[in-house]
Amino acid sequence: MHYPDSQRHEALADQTIAQLRAEVETLRGQLAVLRHALAAAEAPWVDGEATALVEANGALVLSALHAAEVAESAMGELGELTKTSQRDVLTGTPNRALMLDRLEHAIAMARRRGTRMALLFVDLDRFKQINDSLGHAIGDEVLCLVTRRLESVIRESDTVSRHGGDEFLVLLAEVTHATDAALIAAKMLLAVGEPGPDSLPTVSASVGIAIYPEDGQEPAVLIANADAAMYRSKGQRRGGFAFHADPAD
Repeated sequence: MHYPDSQRHEALADQTIAQLRAEVETLRGQLAVLRHALAAAEAPWVDGEATALVEANGALVLSALHAAEVAESAMGELGELTKTSQRDVLTGTPNRALMLDRLEHAIAMARRRGTRMALLFVDLDRFKQINDSLGHAIGDEVLCLVTRRLESVIRESDTVSRHGGDEFLVLLAEVTHATDAALIAAKMLLAVGEPGPDSLPTVSASVGIAIYPEDGQEPAVLIANADAAMYRSKGQRRGGFAFHADPAD
């Protein structure tokens, strides 16, 4: 489930970025013309002709400087909007598109190095009851708290992403053995289940684990298999984790 507000914000950000990119390209074209003219104005002349030409083109010089300032400002704004459009509106974690990019990169790196990586699918237990009984504002606070707790137990090379609703993906960029992923999953479950502030309810989560290359070699396959493992874990007992396949010895 993907929140409608998040989709609207992402669509608006994409539209604004496209407009800014078009404006920047126009400004770049104008700058190229102005710089060419300025270069010609600075060419050596005799009998004071160079000074007269530069003075005559004073407005041109000012226009070039202004265009450069506008282009620089637009590029800065474009960079900030690009960063924002790649983040989940509520939690600030990478959105689906950015997470897929990182997952593809991790798979490519593991393939080249002949190593393993893991994908964890985290789903909060009975989260709908929190929204229904306490309201969406409290639910949003819980999601933000859970995000910070998940991030607190991962390594610098790993990534937490809100997949939608109360679902999260956790990318472990490299693992030596499946037990590495199990250890992090256990730490996550402990962190998520800790009592929160008095205003927030205590929650638990269920985790599914898929390992590359055993459980899939493409992002969509790994996500689907981690999701299936999560549901198996939830069916066995809430607040636990399960592998998509039995870890190799």
